Amino acid sequence: MNTPFYIAKRYVFSKKTHNAINIISLISVFGIFVSTAAMVIVLSAFNGIESLVQDLFSSFDPAIKITAKTGKTFDTDLISLETLRKINGVKNISQTIEEVTMLKHGDQWITATLKGVDSNFFDVCDIKNTLTEGTATLQENNLEGAIIGLGIQNKLQVTSDPAYSNTVTAYGLLRSEKLSRNNKKAFKPLFLNINGVFSINPEFDNQYIISSLSFAQQLLEYQNEITSIEIGLKEGTDAKTTKQAIQQLVGNNFEVKTRYEQNELIFKTNQTEKWMVFLILGFILILSTFNIIASISMLLFDKEKDIKTLISLGATQQFVQQIFFLEGLFINVLGGIIGLLTGLFISFLQIKFHFVTLQNSVIDYWPMEIKIEDIGLIFITISIIGTLSSYLPVKYLIRKQFSNSF
Repeated sequence: MNTPFYIAKRYVFSKKTHNAINIISLISVFGIFVSTAAMVIVLSAFNGIESLVQDLFSSFDPAIKITAKTGKTFDTDLISLETLRKINGVKNISQTIEEVTMLKHGDQWITATLKGVDSNFFDVCDIKNTLTEGTATLQENNLEGAIIGLGIQNKLQVTSDPAYSNTVTAYGLLRSEKLSRNNKKAFKPLFLNINGVFSINPEFDNQYIISSLSFAQQLLEYQNEITSIEIGLKEGTDAKTTKQAIQQLVGNNFEVKTRYEQNELIFKTNQTEKWMVFLILGFILILSTFNIIASISMLLFDKEKDIKTLISLGATQQFVQQIFFLEGLFINVLGGIIGLLTGLFISFLQIKFHFVTLQNSVIDYWPMEIKIEDIGLIFITISIIGTLSSYLPVKYLIRKQFSNSF
């Protein structure tokens, strides 16, 4: 067995002359344990929120979206859909129109964003799984239908049940007419039935009504114009690589964005908060290591006779330094491992049993997701901080001890 390792291990677990050394060592282990466990739990919580946001937006936002760089609309003939479909990784393509409209049901009036979609839309976005009532039917028996967000349903006080009044009037603002108080021709009214209601999050639920592409074109008097092309990707496809191929095809007059880029602010905010909290906990971990410095310093005084004995037996400065460096490392590793295991255990319990609940949220519990890379980062952080907090003070104190001994 390595001699410095054996002696260091004995010093860690053996009883000291001064009980204060044991107490400070335990405080050191506890501080590192708490900081490490908190890191695991907090990072897992942020990962859970990020995954939840991704799932919510994937129900409505496409994997890749093409829009015009200038202007709101563009002609469908400017992009070859057949060529787009041949790009590696592309699964489905949907043409869409988005425009602000007014909706009326009975005495209720609201503004909403009408999204006209073609039949491929439900293969691009997984909105069918978000329905709370009705069906995702947009056209049936030559009748135009729509699905609306839960928030719009509450505002209009409308139901998707055909046994009741489920018809609303949509007013589209025509580009060919000037908007003024007396110009009633600026708006074109059309009727459509509410066939379903979806619930994703308050942002979408209070904003969107989804109709067929033909209804939106008729309401807004669009010809061959659309506002975007939405693209679904095959499973396992790298969105960034496919985006580059699409951008090369459509040219610089169009903007191509991945789902992450469409909601970049939300994802970046979550990431920034995650790493800011990580840095704060890392700083607390650094403060915890001061207890290790105190513990090692007191142990050096406690074992002064042992050190002199080792020196008289021919022990070098490096040999003695290695003993106390390993002891500081033991304290860090012990606290770190216990903290990692505790953090993983608590995170697993939340994933499995949902102990921490949420009120008035899209889900009933706080989401958690454990990522191996985060655990690796935490372990590396503990190792670096532990190594520095053990090596630097030990090197200084042992050098001072040796200079006093000779």
